[in-house]
Amino acid sequence: MAERPELRTWLNWSMVVNTPPLTKELYRFALQTFPRANLLISCARLSSVLKLGAEGKTVASDELTARYIQKLFDPATAERVKHFADKGQVIFFQGQLRYLAAEVMRLEPKIPDEAFVEDANIGKLLLGAAELMHFQHIDMSEELDSIARVVAEFLPVSEVDSLNDAFSLFLRFYICLRMMIPRLPAHKRLFDVDVEFEQAFGFPLKLYYLFVYTCIMHARLDREDKPAEAGPGGSFGKEWFKSTDLTDEQLEKLFRSVSCSLDDLPDRKTPHGYADFDYLRDHPYFRYNEQLYCLDYEYAVSKVESGVIWRVRDNLPKNKREAYFSFWGYVFEEYVAWLFEAYADKRTNEFYRSPRYEDKQNEEICDAIVICGKVAVLVEDKQAICSSEVRYSGSHEKVRKFLEDRLVSPKGVKQLATAIENITSVPKERLPRYLRGIKKYVPLIITKDDAGSGWMVNRYLNARFNEEFKRRKHKRFKITPLVSMSVGTLERAISALSRMALSDILEDRIRSDSSLSIPFEAASSLVPRGTPRNMDKHLEIMHRITREMQAEFKLRDSPASA
Repeated sequence: MAERPELRTWLNWSMVVNTPPLTKELYRFALQTFPRANLLISCARLSSVLKLGAEGKTVASDELTARYIQKLFDPATAERVKHFADKGQVIFFQGQLRYLAAEVMRLEPKIPDEAFVEDANIGKLLLGAAELMHFQHIDMSEELDSIARVVAEFLPVSEVDSLNDAFSLFLRFYICLRMMIPRLPAHKRLFDVDVEFEQAFGFPLKLYYLFVYTCIMHARLDREDKPAEAGPGGSFGKEWFKSTDLTDEQLEKLFRSVSCSLDDLPDRKTPHGYADFDYLRDHPYFRYNEQLYCLDYEYAVSKVESGVIWRVRDNLPKNKREAYFSFWGYVFEEYVAWLFEAYADKRTNEFYRSPRYEDKQNEEICDAIVICGKVAVLVEDKQAICSSEVRYSGSHEKVRKFLEDRLVSPKGVKQLATAIENITSVPKERLPRYLRGIKKYVPLIITKDDAGSGWMVNRYLNARFNEEFKRRKHKRFKITPLVSMSVGTLERAISALSRMALSDILEDRIRSDSSLSIPFEAASSLVPRGTPRNMDKHLEIMHRITREMQAEFKLRDSPASA
């Protein structure tokens, strides 16, 4: 049985010193009294020594928390902070490092960057960052507005406490690039991604993803247990690649593609909200004295996808950008289908792609149907990328519009409501044979965006499903509530899916949280957060990438020895 997530609150600076709440203006003023370079390097080293990012870890362990309370606060303050830690409050977590780094990146310099930051000051800045990571809650009278308000408040939390093992994101995108695109039928293979990427970046896509993979290996090694005398890690330079045949010109282009330096700062874009870390996401490494410091593990691992999706998209003519997203929607559907093919127990999960009515072969029922014995799960796959302007805004209006436009209609909730309406109304002869004896249906939306498994999103979508589907007209059939999950949740469900029916996994989630308000992993007894388990095909592919890296870079030694 999967371990249930634990809901914990984080500690704010004003709670420690018993003062009025910190303001953003005061916090930014305080940041400008410290050197930017040293603050950013401290963020990289703390991310490493606190082991944040790898395997989905977003909170420092109790052991590391106790150790670094003593290092990052003066003795008197450390005693007070330890008191709160002993009561279960989170002291160090991924989001506060992101907030600190992002704010430093937005500031004009006030003092020389050669100055030094005392460790005891870093702790105060981290707790100050935690204090500023919130929206003011506003009560709403209308039900769907009220649900959307909570969604808006919790969407940014995904930047604070991600459910994902970031390395899984890299593997997923590699599989989409190298395995799913070739599987697409010709009429859906709308773009040559390798060509478009090289036009945008000036070097081959293969070189890029192998470079990022090599950097990931460094970040993972950096987070492994090391002797205390080894000191903090967090950086590497071109010497890391001395065993390769990469030229200095190639390395310079690659380094520039993932990093920023002091000359590139400040980031002048006005943030959409406290968790708008877009500049940090695009520049997950800080370059200083020809060393790269990994500011954020998850963003570094995700750099291939963000480059291929967003940088290439921005390089396309405006009239092709929507088609580019549609193309990736097809790739996403292919990946979901492949997960079922590769991992699902075929005895309890019969997977049918693009099911159609017997008399209307041009009319698709939904994206897929999974027959689980006497239960049918009707699936809609939705790429539904939630933009920064929406995700970080805290605006229930923007969030509600996103949910309606991307997940409710024209395809999504309404498609599933229409499909079940038709299936339970038409003569059996019109249905595919595998549906003719089915009396129970589970509607399911799978999103590429993590929002599909987030707080209150499922509740909103199910409320809209209940508005669209009139249950009273179909009492002869059992129709469960609509369930939504992200593809990351589906990957974490693989271990269960390999031995049991998808319908059982979904109904376990419904039973545990009948209001469908909390995240999927928090409700499920079968789906854990963090690293997906028993994904042997993904491990085989990881070994393939390793061999590809060794061959392409002509490695003569392990990168770790560089």
